[in-house]
Amino acid sequence: MHEEKLRRERERERGRRHLLPPHSSPLVAHTRTHTPFRTLLSSMNASSRLLFFSTSSTRGTALPSSSSSSSSSSFCSSSLRRRSTKTTTTTTTKTSFASRTNATMKNESKGKEEEEEEEGKTFDKILSVLQAHKSRRLSVAAECRTLVSNASFTGFGGVLCTIASSSSSSSSTTNPKTTKDGEKEREDDPSYPVGSFAAFAIEEEDVEEGSERVSTRSSAAAGLPIFALSQLSSHTRDLLKNKRASLFCAESGGMRPDAARATLVGSVEKIEDEKERAKAREIYLKHHPDAFWVDFGDFSWFKMTELKEVKYVGGFGRAATVGASDYQSAKVDPVRKFSAPVCKHMNEDHAESTLDIVKMVVFGDENMNLIRSSSSNSSSSSDDEKNMKAEMCEIDSIGMTVSLRMGGQNLGKVRIEWQEPAYDRKAIKDQIVNLTKKAAAAAAAAATDK
Repeated sequence: MHEEKLRRERERERGRRHLLPPHSSPLVAHTRTHTPFRTLLSSMNASSRLLFFSTSSTRGTALPSSSSSSSSSSFCSSSLRRRSTKTTTTTTTKTSFASRTNATMKNESKGKEEEEEEEGKTFDKILSVLQAHKSRRLSVAAECRTLVSNASFTGFGGVLCTIASSSSSSSSTTNPKTTKDGEKEREDDPSYPVGSFAAFAIEEEDVEEGSERVSTRSSAAAGLPIFALSQLSSHTRDLLKNKRASLFCAESGGMRPDAARATLVGSVEKIEDEKERAKAREIYLKHHPDAFWVDFGDFSWFKMTELKEVKYVGGFGRAATVGASDYQSAKVDPVRKFSAPVCKHMNEDHAESTLDIVKMVVFGDENMNLIRSSSSNSSSSSDDEKNMKAEMCEIDSIGMTVSLRMGGQNLGKVRIEWQEPAYDRKAIKDQIVNLTKKAAAAAAAAATDK
């Protein structure tokens, strides 16, 4: 029995040796003596620990012995050096790429800044050409008379501004002061101006005599508005208590900042005389033939009996105050009343002709290179016509006003004068056709030279 037991132990020992590699590692040696794992790790060098953790998950792979630890350490060191070299090379490559990218971006930014600076200089030159361009236009007084007259005929009307009456104003104890006109007013008067829409008619009837229009009314009432107001309206009650008022009128096309507008400042009073009321009704119905409601019982006739002054704004940078006598003595332009349909037709069907006229009259041959430079620098397109837009805004007997845009920039309005005054539709058509033909010929000559 004892020999059999020894034989079995030798076979088990032989089997263990068969499973182990030829060179036993410190791990195997310690495993035979049942050394604790923490003690085992503390006895291993850094290379052995690294190889242990990297190969312990591979089944059937033995760790190197202590005799090979130096070669393992050398392998790890060379591997780390290669990794470090690769990381350094990658970092250097990234840094070089970032430097080239930053340099490219700086060059592009510099080029863009130079391009924007050049466009700014060209734009300033174009503005200087436009500012130097001079052309005749209607006088401010004639502009005001024409604007107010068209507002009455077209039915746009105006805004009648009155001093709102207040019950508390009569109970004020503050001593009133006397104005230049002898009227009494209080420093703490709680009344404020209030505006409301009102249709009106002009107390004059212009007729054509030859090439001009004259007024058949007396100069004292020329250009002053007439109103048909209901007793139910607050501004009617306001006028009965305070005759000071103003009438605001704007040109057709809406309340735009660049639109012309005029404000008549004066006194509006109720018409008491029977003959004056009949005359006012006649004038009003000529302007508004469908105003059947003027004969209703609650309507009364009012008119501006005194004009102090006229405040005029012709758009950006154009403002003036016109005296009463200058306003009333001015003539209404006969062409402005059909300006809107003519401008609409030109803008819809002949916009390029208007543009050619502006190029010929305003810029001419010597400054045409500014327009081409501005268009070529634009990022939207290199085509002049696509970068420039000219819109006819209004016409009168002297010329036309054109809103100009170049390269997406709003250059404001320019004035183009007719070759000779025109006072009717046929004459206006002839002037536009003549300018269009000349502009087309100039554009063709410029294209040939180019």
